[in-house]
Amino acid sequence: MQIRHLDEAVADAQREVEFWREQEPGLEGEFAKELDAAIRTICLSPNGYVKVSKKRELRRFYEKRFHTHILYEYLAEEEVLQIVRVYNARMNPVRFIPRR
Repeated sequence: MQIRHLDEAVADAQREVEFWREQEPGLEGEFAKELDAAIRTICLSPNGYVKVSKKRELRRFYEKRFHTHILYEYLAEEEVLQIVRVYNARMNPVRFIPRR
């Protein structure tokens, strides 16, 4: 399965890496490892997580250690897992749900 990250998701992940670096040096690497592991887990069962949009096939995965939500779409016909947004659960999620 191919994994594609939208520009917004890349910017989100970079923001989170910087946040964790500021909390404790080295923690940004741990965050990156957990994010990668979460995406591998999603790949095992891309249709297995909660839908969060009626307009699109957006789903959400919750990574527990860093309290990270990963919004994604599984494009089955293309065999693509598209990472749409990445945000901390303590943030307001409404601003991360795409409107299109």
